[in-house]
Amino acid sequence: MVFTSRKMKHPELWAYNLNPERWEQEFVHPQTRFMDWDAVIKEEGTDIYTWPLFTKKFCRMLIEEAEFQNVWTVARHDNYPTTDFMLSEIGLHDIYDKILKKFAFPIARHIWGLEGKEWGDEMTHETFLAKYSPEAQGSLSSHIDSSNYSITLALNNDFTGGGTWYNRQKTLVKAPVGHVCLFPMPTHRHSGRWIDSGKRYIVVSFCKKGW
Repeated sequence: MVFTSRKMKHPELWAYNLNPERWEQEFVHPQTRFMDWDAVIKEEGTDIYTWPLFTKKFCRMLIEEAEFQNVWTVARHDNYPTTDFMLSEIGLHDIYDKILKKFAFPIARHIWGLEGKEWGDEMTHETFLAKYSPEAQGSLSSHIDSSNYSITLALNNDFTGGGTWYNRQKTLVKAPVGHVCLFPMPTHRHSGRWIDSGKRYIVVSFCKKGW
C-alpha cells in the first residue's frame, strides 16, 4: 500500500529509512538499544516476559496518528473481533518489522534457545493496533492467538481496569507504557480485562516462524 498520498499527523514516524540511527535514538528505549537482553528482561509469570521497547514519545505519537488516520475496523476477526487496524493500513508495518527483527525476535531466541533463520529474519508477523473502551469494546474473551508466540506493546496507561489475564499461569499483566509483553502459543490462553474508564491502546504482533 502506498501511503505517501495521505496526510500524516507525525511524518517523523515514517522517517526510519532516512536515518535509522537517529530514528532509533528518538523512538527506541535507550536501555534496549544496548542489546544486553538479560539486563532488560523481566519475567512477569511462567514464560511471560516484558521489557521496554519504545519511548513514551513514540507511543503518544502512534496513538495520535491512529486517531488522526481513523481507519478503525471491527470486521477483521470472526471469532474474537476487536476494534483495530493493521499497521500496513497506515504504512508502518515495514518499519515495525525492522524493530521487531532487531530488538524483539532476538530476545525470544535468547530466552527459549531458538535456532535457525526461521526464528530470525525469516520470521513473519501479523501486527495490528487495537483499542478498548467501555463505550465500544471494553474487553476481549479468552482465546489463543494464531502464532508461535505473540508480542504486545502497551501504548498508554491513562485508563482504569484492563490488562491481559493469562488463564493457566494465573497472571495479570499491565505493562508500563512502551513496554512489550512476550508469550508463547498455544500454552498461554489469555483475555483482555474490562476497561472501566478511559481507552486502552495496544499493538499486537502474531509472530510466526519462517518455513
